[in-house]
Order: sequence, then C-alpha cells, then structure tokens
Amino acid sequence: MSKRNTTTTHMERDVLVLNFTDETCLNDSRTNLPNWHFIHANSLDCAYKILEQHSCYVAIALVGHSHQQAVLKAVKQLSASQDSLLWLALFRDGDNLLDNISYCFTDYFLDYHHLPVDWARLDHTLGHIYGMAQLKLRSKLGTAASKANSICFGESKEMQQLKETLDKVACTDETILIGGETGTGKGLCAQYIHSLSPRRNGPFITVNCGALPPTLIHSELFGHEKGAFTGANKQYIGRIERAHKGTLFLDEIGDLSLELQINLLHFLEENYIERIGGNQTTEVDCRIIFATHVNLENAIEEGLFREDLYYRINIIQLEIPSLRNHINDIPLLANDCLTKLTPPNHQFSFSDQALEAMEAYSWPGNIRELKNRIQRAIIMCESDIITEQDLGISLPKKTDSSSDVIDLVKHRSEIDTELILAAIRNNGYNISAAARELNISRTTFYRLIKKCKIKL
Repeated sequence: MSKRNTTTTHMERDVLVLNFTDETCLNDSRTNLPNWHFIHANSLDCAYKILEQHSCYVAIALVGHSHQQAVLKAVKQLSASQDSLLWLALFRDGDNLLDNISYCFTDYFLDYHHLPVDWARLDHTLGHIYGMAQLKLRSKLGTAASKANSICFGESKEMQQLKETLDKVACTDETILIGGETGTGKGLCAQYIHSLSPRRNGPFITVNCGALPPTLIHSELFGHEKGAFTGANKQYIGRIERAHKGTLFLDEIGDLSLELQINLLHFLEENYIERIGGNQTTEVDCRIIFATHVNLENAIEEGLFREDLYYRINIIQLEIPSLRNHINDIPLLANDCLTKLTPPNHQFSFSDQALEAMEAYSWPGNIRELKNRIQRAIIMCESDIITEQDLGISLPKKTDSSSDVIDLVKHRSEIDTELILAAIRNNGYNISAAARELNISRTTFYRLIKKCKIKL
C-alpha cells in the first residue's frame, strides 16, 4: 500500500487502483496527473484497508484475462461495502475482453479505458466520475435527511423525550438495544439513528431474526462460500458483511437461536466473520442496533437467551412507548399517516367520530395497526370523509354517569385522591386507560379529578 506524499496539493484526490497483477501501468501518474493520488491495492484485504484510511470516491480496476473473475468479485464486494465508490475499468487485452463481460459491465463500471494510458483522457474521465460520485453522495445525504425529517414523533412528553434521546445516541457509535411492543416503530427509530449518524453514507442493512427460517438465518447473517452446502451454487455475501461501514439492524433478536447467539457474540468481540464453508476471516466495521419485543431478562431466566450476549448488547437501551401510552398524539399521527398514504389528486379527512373512536381504541398493534387501518379506510371509504366504520373501529357505548359512580362505589369502599392518582400513574397518565381500570367512563373520571382537585 502506498503512502500519501506530504508535499501533495490540497486539490489532490484519492483514487483506489485495484491491480492483482505485477504490471505497473500508472507509475507516471504523479507527473501526468498531479491532481490525483493513486493508491494501489494488490489484494481485497489491502483495498479494504485503503478505504478505511482514505476518502476514495473513484476507483480503477485493472482487468485482464488471468484475473478477470477475481477482479469483478472484488469490485462487487467493495461496492457493497461503500456504495459511493464509482469504478473505471482499465483493460489490458483489447476489445475482446470487453465482449466477454459486456453482459455485466454496467453493473460494475461507469466507463473503461485501454492501455497504454491516455493521460489527458483519463484525467477528464476521472473528473467526470468524481463529479458523479459527489452527486450520488449529495442525493443520499438529502434522502437520509428527508427520511429523518419525515418521521412524525408526536407532541407528547413521552415521544419528545424519545426523540431527544435518539438525537443524542445517533452521534455515538455504540451498540443500541431498542425495546417495545410489536408495531411501535422500532425499525423507524433505527433508521432515524442511522440517518443522523456519522455512518449515514454507508448501508443500512435490516435482518428480522424472527422472520427467517432457522435453516437460512446463519447463511443470511454470515454468508457462505460456493459449495458450502447443497444448493450453494455461488458465493453469498451475508447481511453482516454487507453492513460494512454502515449500520446493521437486527430486529427481534430474542428469536435468535442459542447457537447463533454464540456466533454473534464472537463477532461483537472480534469484529470479523467467517462465511459458512470458508477458511478465511473477513473484518467488518459496522454499528449494530438490536430490537426486541420480548423481555430479554426473562428470556435469560428461561434459558432462551445468553446472559453474556445480553450484557454485551445492552450498552444503550431505549424503550419505545406503546401508542395507548401517548393517546393524545393520535390525531397528529393519524393525519400524518393519512397525508403520506393518500394517493395523488385525492384528499381525505377524518370525521370527529373517527378521531374519537381512535382515541378510545386500545391499539394492540400500535403504530403499525394505525397505519394499516388508515390504509384500509382510504380504500374502503365512499367519500372524502373517513368514518369510524371505514377504520373498522366502533365508538364505545355511552353509559349513564350516575350508574358509573354507583358501580365504582360498589367495588371500591372509598373514592379519594390517592385512588385516582394511583390509576393515573399506573397507566402512564393515560386518562382513558385509567378510567377503564376503574370501570368508569372518561366523563366520570374527569369529574372525579375535578372533585378531588387533582392537577395534571
């Protein structure tokens, strides 16, 4: 690996040169192309180290008959680890070689040149590719920022505190464990963290550990070599390796088998993986965000989760509130979903009864269920006003206030301030849930709050 000359100008840009041969075709680059710094790699590992130490947006691959497949394989792997890297092919053996790989050429390269090097033309081409890489990078940054800004957290105290915490942890590179019920938006929070992190230019790779068959998840995570098992017709790059220089989001980590938990713990400790059927290790630099809907401490007691892995991943722990615990955010969240899901040239709104029904509903499926019901309502409604029937939610039956109080008195020997406050605290200041706990209507519950002079 060559080292940067300390006398280079500030205009000089790094270019990775992938050369698996002994041929020295770009040795005169310092003289002929003073604005470009060519860094040679004679192996894939060497190329990875160069990309770790230098900001390369342009790369050149020397392609010849003898190392053709090895070069294409290396370009594919390097591109997967750094998708902002754009490639130029440099052919040694004439047009017949281009014909051999024409079927996949555009999958790997933006342009090609032939030896001997035409320095003026190469300078122009590199400038064009560098400009394309910068445009791609800006587009990616804009998309990441747009995704982060498009997430509606709500205005409740609970969700604003969550957003502040996410903003803080995004700047670090530590492992994060996100807990919360199914459908609360753990995946969205992971994407939000990635989009604000120093790794936002890298890939964001998602694996749902509970959705993959046990027979496939090992290969999906760690990859495999050709011939590693029946049906392995070609090499497969696993999700962990694909997350190099980016973020790996492992959802439903509690569903991972104990055997794979050992492999994962080993990767977390050593930062390298070994593909199934392989005998070489591959170093991977990625941040990992874990998510689970189960209580991992209980899973440890039941022998379903390794205690050492739990303490290794539980560095920063976040808990996503259930939707029923910030019910006052529903109008804002529902209208945000409606705006995003409404087809072009259409306009919908919710009836007052629909909003009331949504606030009274318990939402066992959380944000995911809210989104699904609104999507269903857009399809099913017969006007531009969405009703509770369109959402498939019924308004709670109104009850007589006096009977509520009598029922409460019957089951409670005394109504006092402590009883009301306990119900409020037990339900996270969710008035509807507190009222349900005491088996009274919200109207009655608010009257009792006023009677007891409780300030919320």
